[in-house]
Amino acid sequence: MPFLSTPLTISATGSIVGSAWISGGIGALSISTIPALLQSNARTDGLVRAWHTQFSRALYIPSTAVVMALNYFYLAYRHRSAGREWRGYAGGGVANLLLVPFTLAFIAGINNKLIASMSGTPGLDVLSRVSATQLIKRWGDLNFYRIFMPLAGAALGLWNLLSD
Repeated sequence: MPFLSTPLTISATGSIVGSAWISGGIGALSISTIPALLQSNARTDGLVRAWHTQFSRALYIPSTAVVMALNYFYLAYRHRSAGREWRGYAGGGVANLLLVPFTLAFIAGINNKLIASMSGTPGLDVLSRVSATQLIKRWGDLNFYRIFMPLAGAALGLWNLLSD
């Protein structure tokens, strides 16, 4: 397949796979990790520490989404300049980029409350088991919606790649 040898096609494939990978990582958190944490019989501090561990390990997600978005925007620019279909790449970039403001608007407050409740944090704000469980459940529910942003980016990028 000659079209697979072009640098732009390889770049597009990287963003499509990267967007799908981010979506899968987010999905794993909401579909399996958070429910497992909530079903554990851990004390409140253990529950919050377990949440913080998965939160810390998933910090690559927003930065990876921004990198994928930048690559999609580059692809859109190059395709538009060449008079080729570009809107799918632009849409894919926007879809990936939406992850960041959504997180800041809806999830950052929950993150801050849970992090502040951890032992050893200055200005300790101890949470009850019920409060910690509610915050973690809410975090998982909101995180679930983030699955669809990079997934839409992957679908739009794939559409644009295949329509070339």
